[in-house]
Amino acid sequence: MVKIIAVLGGKGGCGKSSCSIGLSLALCELKKRVLLIDMDEGMRCLDMLLGVSESLLFDASDAVNGRELYSCILPVKNTPNLSLLAAPSEKGLIRPDAFGKFVGTLSNADFDFIVVDLPAGTNEELYKALPTDTEFLCICNPNAVSVRDAANIGQVLGKINRRGRLIINRFEPYFIKNPIFKNIDDIIDESGLCLIGIVPESERLAFAFLGGDFRLIGRAKKAFRRIAERLCGKNLPLPKLKKI
Repeated sequence: MVKIIAVLGGKGGCGKSSCSIGLSLALCELKKRVLLIDMDEGMRCLDMLLGVSESLLFDASDAVNGRELYSCILPVKNTPNLSLLAAPSEKGLIRPDAFGKFVGTLSNADFDFIVVDLPAGTNEELYKALPTDTEFLCICNPNAVSVRDAANIGQVLGKINRRGRLIINRFEPYFIKNPIFKNIDDIIDESGLCLIGIVPESERLAFAFLGGDFRLIGRAKKAFRRIAERLCGKNLPLPKLKKI
């Protein structure tokens, strides 16, 4: 049975796309077959980050409108278990209800996980259109604005009875030693979402985008691995914050 993961976040810049890629690569390292779907219409970037832009002929709008799936997806080089379905270059080509029905048909596709990189901001219509067993992962940074965005998203998900979990991205321990957030629990409580993982700040991860050769390295690799294993049902404790 295919497991559907929707990655979402508030304002741009929280690291939603990098988390979508990092999580997909970590799942592939666990021998899972992953289809990564870029749904950021008009602002697509995953094809460039994964180095497959030159092979792009069709996109998600073509697949949603009936073109054969495997003619639209792009295999990612050096990652045999990962395929990408790119977003359209223009906005407004995919209706939320049509996309939801399309994702529902992928239960019979040859994948273990479908990871959908959703546009920034809240889109209740799109969230509601996805299958009811979709697991939503909200990306936020350890700052007041981003955590408030996560809380807003959590409220929308709660309104439509969808399950949301929290990934704190770009984390450094000193971020929580301030008058706003004293500890991780403060961030979790403010967001109203259950924590599934923490990804550290990493300059090395940022450089991994260069040249379209995205590889997981260092502490970020370990963090995404832990999140992937939790999504596969493994019960892993949170490491000490200084070791994340």
